Amino acid sequence: MSSEQFNDPSTDGVPAAESEEALDLRTSMLQTRDWNLDVDSDELEETPATATDFRQKFQTLVRRAVEHQTFKKGEVETVRRIIDHIEVVSLKRSAEGFNKVNFSIGVLNCFFICWILGAYPEHIWLVYLIESFYMIPRKFYNMWRAKPLNQALYCLDFCWFTNFITMATLTYIVISGIFGLELNAGFREVMFKCAMGVFCGVLACANIALPFVACLFHDVNTMTGLFIHLMPPVVMYTFVWHHDKIVEAWPSLFDFSYLEYGLTYFGGADSIASCSTAFYFTWWVIYVCFMLVGGGIDLPKKFNADGSPAQPKYDTVFHSTMRDGACIAIGKFIRGRSRAENLTLMETNMFDKIDFCVYMILHMIAALGAIYVSGFLCFKSIIFFRLMLGASIVIAVVRGANRYTYYTTKMYSRALRKEFAEQLAQSDGGAKEGYTRLT
Repeated sequence: MSSEQFNDPSTDGVPAAESEEALDLRTSMLQTRDWNLDVDSDELEETPATATDFRQKFQTLVRRAVEHQTFKKGEVETVRRIIDHIEVVSLKRSAEGFNKVNFSIGVLNCFFICWILGAYPEHIWLVYLIESFYMIPRKFYNMWRAKPLNQALYCLDFCWFTNFITMATLTYIVISGIFGLELNAGFREVMFKCAMGVFCGVLACANIALPFVACLFHDVNTMTGLFIHLMPPVVMYTFVWHHDKIVEAWPSLFDFSYLEYGLTYFGGADSIASCSTAFYFTWWVIYVCFMLVGGGIDLPKKFNADGSPAQPKYDTVFHSTMRDGACIAIGKFIRGRSRAENLTLMETNMFDKIDFCVYMILHMIAALGAIYVSGFLCFKSIIFFRLMLGASIVIAVVRGANRYTYYTTKMYSRALRKEFAEQLAQSDGGAKEGYTRLT
């Protein structure tokens, strides 16, 4: 189903992104300011210290305004519904884990990992393995229960695929050491080469490039996203620069003799770059087959090929990434689509196979570039490796700080504006049916 089929014929001359519905919403937002709901911090008697303080201040302000009939155009019942919505937002955050227990555990775990890395780098791989068996299944459980679309298929993404293989390999090494099983030396070396390029290339660069990789101590979902991207490069750092301590502490499990003989990053089928590239393309072929042959590209679509409404249940990383802005870039610079058409596709998940092919080609270019540049520099220079890890940590902390700032200063005011605008739109004739523009 092409994007043209979604254009609203009633909006000729007006881009789809600026249809009557969008204009009504913008008008309502302007009315929100006109009705004395555009409250700045300097209009309050005291600056709220927390989100709870803000909510209480706002409730007092609204009640006082109602008593003095400030809202001449509004209704008390509407204001009460808005306040109830603010309470729901607060309860939703608490239900998602925004509480002091989860926050404390998250902070302590970060300190624990930093302490182990500094004092006992030979054991950091074990910390990764143990915590991965908790965090990854917990994250998968949350993705399975996600609404409105099930996110379980996110686990087919390359970063998840890499962590599953890493967990299985480390578990196999541990079991082999416990039961005295002989582990093929060639297998050890090949897996190390694959991990070297992928961990220090793709995952390390993903920490910097992906906006959702952030440090939110209370949120197991976000912390797991940070964990699967940051911990593998940290483990590889100890494998490369502290392998002597690891062999001394775990002689029956690890053998890094191939590091003593010298490894080549480029050149030959057995080089680190070649093994990492082969590992990446193994996933790449599997994912492309699933999406194009297995029907994965159609799972989240809101309409069938004949134009009838579908009942989507599952989401994919491809569709999620496209909705997060990739569709705008690909549509504008490669496909030649208007912004309105791109927004329509983002709202309906009606991306076509050309979009997917372009996405996968760009993914391949970025991944191989990371393997050949970042992976190589991390392998050659401990200083560059430390800079990459340090930059990843700083960026993740800054992103987390931005999110916490939003929670404590902007979340309730934005929820207020959105809800009040919707109430106004409904009171002015009812909201139009269909999908609204993403915000």
